[in-house]
Amino acid sequence: PPTPAPAQPGQAPQPVAGDATGWSMDERLYNQIWGMFEDLSRAVAAYRSAVDFAESRMGQELDRALADPRNRIGGAGDRAREEARAKRDELTARAREALDRDLGQLAAEASVVEPALPAAYAGWDNPVWHAHRIPMELPMALRLGDLHLPERADLRIPLLVRLPLERGMWVDSGRTGSEAAALMDGDRLRRQAMETAVLHAARLLSVYPPGEFSVHVIDPAGAAAGPLAPLVDAGVLAG
Repeated sequence: PPTPAPAQPGQAPQPVAGDATGWSMDERLYNQIWGMFEDLSRAVAAYRSAVDFAESRMGQELDRALADPRNRIGGAGDRAREEARAKRDELTARAREALDRDLGQLAAEASVVEPALPAAYAGWDNPVWHAHRIPMELPMALRLGDLHLPERADLRIPLLVRLPLERGMWVDSGRTGSEAAALMDGDRLRRQAMETAVLHAARLLSVYPPGEFSVHVIDPAGAAAGPLAPLVDAGVLAG
């Protein structure tokens, strides 16, 4: 695997694509991406825990201050509230500073890893698709999409699964009360779910050697004729 260049004093080392363990570049990239996912999970979990602790501590300090009747009159109560909020804000700011530092390093790593990904791992907008060739070997893993968190929505970690798929994928078309169902109507949700399924089928077909992967569709009502048209027109449906 490649080794990163020595870091300058006081600076984090520059990330390098494929510096994880593995027997091949594809395996090293796969392991590196899952390491990035774990780092993101730990960093955000630590930040959220720190924020919860700061809020809980502020509530306890306010309860103790206001439990004394002498603090309910005059300016003592106001000072207690200001001090408690100031401590909360300080703890939250320190936690956010640590989170931004960790996420900045992850963003730098993502910027070098994404361009180095093979087609099976790459996003649809990756230039690797411009030079796509019919694969001759089975890929080790497949990209299903991106993982991101509200703390930094622009930082996206590829969601990879090993192949062959040991379990099926369920594309949710909107449970009652779900966030998606609250944002759009049921017909649009079902169409987007079917389009998502077609995208996954197209990706599987594009990264498997010819004849190694077939697609069968069950659509009794014909409701998915529109989203399925690209697969029908390309003649890649087995039935």
